[in-house]
Amino acid sequence: MKLKLIMPRAKRLAKKSSRWLMPPFGLTMIAALTPKTFKVSLEDENVEELNLAEEVDLVGISSFTTNVERGYEIADIYRNRGTPVVMGGFHVSAMPEEALQHADAVLIGEAEKIWGTLLDDFQAGKMKRVYKAESFHSLEGLPRPRLDLLSPSWGYWRPPWLGMVQSSRGCPYQCEFCSTSVFWGHKFRSRPTDEVVEEVRSLGIRFLFFVDDDIAGTPSNTKILFEKMIPLKIRWASQAGIGIAKDDELLSLAQRSGCRYLLVGFESVEERSLEAIHKGQNKPSQYKELIRKIHDHGIVVQASMVVGLDYDFKEVFQKIDSFFKEADVDIIRLGILCPFPGTKIRDRFEKEGRITSSDWSNYMLAGVNYLPQRMSQQELYDGYTWLLKKNTSYGAILKRTFKALMSGRNAAITLGLNLGQRRRFRQIPAIPDTIRPPQERANERY
Repeated sequence: MKLKLIMPRAKRLAKKSSRWLMPPFGLTMIAALTPKTFKVSLEDENVEELNLAEEVDLVGISSFTTNVERGYEIADIYRNRGTPVVMGGFHVSAMPEEALQHADAVLIGEAEKIWGTLLDDFQAGKMKRVYKAESFHSLEGLPRPRLDLLSPSWGYWRPPWLGMVQSSRGCPYQCEFCSTSVFWGHKFRSRPTDEVVEEVRSLGIRFLFFVDDDIAGTPSNTKILFEKMIPLKIRWASQAGIGIAKDDELLSLAQRSGCRYLLVGFESVEERSLEAIHKGQNKPSQYKELIRKIHDHGIVVQASMVVGLDYDFKEVFQKIDSFFKEADVDIIRLGILCPFPGTKIRDRFEKEGRITSSDWSNYMLAGVNYLPQRMSQQELYDGYTWLLKKNTSYGAILKRTFKALMSGRNAAITLGLNLGQRRRFRQIPAIPDTIRPPQERANERY
C-alpha cells in the first residue's frame, strides 16, 4: 500500500524555497515507524510543488499552527476524491475537533504508541476517528529516522552534509507561551546515550543537528553523551537554555564534542515580562556574561527574543537592539508573541478577551493576533519590523560575520543563518496587513 507523508507550506510564505530550512524531521520518524508493508513517500511543499495527482492509499499530513490551513486545503483535495487522510502534529493535537472537519482520523500526541495501531486498523478497514497517546514514550529503542526519503533535489541542508538526531524530549519549565512542552510533556526524557552515539556514528556525516528543544536539559546525562561523542570528531549544533552556560564542565564538553552553534532562548530583556510568562530562570543581568562564556568556547550564539509580552513597553525595541550590539550576538531570532492553541497564555488571553484573530495563517512572521498590554497592535508591529530590518541589513550581517571570524567562531554558520533571517524579514508584507482584527482596534491596547 502507498502512504504519502506531506509537510504543507505556510500560506503566507513565498513559494521559493530556502536552503536554510530544516527538513521535516517528524515525518522522517513517522516513516521509520511505518511497517514495510507500506511504500512510503515524503513531500515537503516548502521546497517543491506537491504531486497532488499521484494515486496513493493513505495520506498523512503534519501540522503546525502556521501551516495548518494549507494542510486542511490539501486534506480536502484528497478526501474529495476518496483518499483517506490522517493529520497529526502540534496544532491538531491541540485542536482535534477542528482538524476532524478535514481529516478522516487524527493523531493526538506522540506517534510511537498509536501510529502502528492506526495503520493496522486502516488495513483492516476499521480506522477510528481519534487516536490519542495516553502516555509518553520512554525513548528507548527509537527507530532511525528515514532520512533517505529527503530528495537530493531539495534546497535545504541534507545528508551527508547534515544529519538530524533527537536525544531528548520534554521540558520541566512552565513557560506560559510554550507549545512544545504541551506536546512533549513537562519532564525531560533522555534516550540511552549509547543509542544516540551509535546513531550519530552510523550517519557518517560532517555536521549534525540535534533537534532537541534543550540539548542540555539533563546536564548529568548530557555530559555522558558529550564525552562519548568526542572520539567521533564531528561538528554539531542545537538549541539550549541559558543553563548550559552556567555549567563550566558542560560547556567545555560541548566544545570538545564538536559544538559550533547554539540557539539560546533569552526571550526578553525585561525581567518583569519574564516573570509574567513564568520564565524566571532567565535573568537579563546575566545575559552578556553568559554569551561571553559561550563565545570563549568558540560557539556561535543565536539569541531568540519574543516581543509583545505583558511588560514590554515601546522602549523594549531599542533595549533589545542595544543588547544585540553590546552582547556581540552572532545571529538574531525575533518573533512577535503568538498565543498558540493549547498554550497557557492563549487560555489566559481568551479569558481576558484579548484574542483578536484565530486566522491561523496569520500566526507567523509579523502577525499580531491579540491586544498587547503596554502598547497598541500597530506599535508592536512597527517596533518589530524596525528592529528586524535594522538587524538584518547587509551592513549588520557583515559586521557580525567579521566579528565571528576574528574571534575564531564559525563564520560560515554566522553568515548563512544571518542571511536566512534577512530572508525571513523580506517575507513580511510591506503593508501591515497582518494586523487582522477590525481596523478600529489596531490602536487599542488591553
